[in-house]
Amino acid sequence: MTVRWLALALLFSGCAAPHLTLYTLGTPAVAPATVSLGRNPVVIAVARVTVPDELDTEDIVVRDGSTLRRSALGRWASRLSMGITDRVTERLAVKRPDALVTDRPLTETPAFRVLVNIGRLDVTTGGDATLDADWLIVPREAAVKTVRDRGHFVVTGPVATDQDVVTLVGRALDRLADAIALPRAR
Repeated sequence: MTVRWLALALLFSGCAAPHLTLYTLGTPAVAPATVSLGRNPVVIAVARVTVPDELDTEDIVVRDGSTLRRSALGRWASRLSMGITDRVTERLAVKRPDALVTDRPLTETPAFRVLVNIGRLDVTTGGDATLDADWLIVPREAAVKTVRDRGHFVVTGPVATDQDVVTLVGRALDRLADAIALPRAR
């Protein structure tokens, strides 16, 4: 009887699903150069980035023609819009070490609000990642003009693994963050 239970346990353990891997769009934490923000730093708030509904999930997807193929072994660690917001905020903060750039709730009105809308984010089986986005930079001061801009970014690379797809999406987002020109406070 014991042999039968052991055989049954081995049979079920052999049927276990493959290990699921969770991915983030963040980069490993590195201690940034410490720059004092002073007594009244410029505060720049990044709103949650919007993405197409079919992509705002935890699924890592690759487009194959008109079909979205979901990864069987990998997932985003959070909804894609949250990961994108974190990545863009991180990159904008690196560009403006003199300012407090954050996507966290604030108790005061920021000097600028950054709103990003991604209309298209496609990673194809051919290794092309296309990102179309528009953004607004809304100042607190009514006398200062709102900045409106948009961009079309294409990066290429391998897509054989989930890590390849994550890297490609990250590179496209870095191009987006590079294009967003944060203004200086007056």
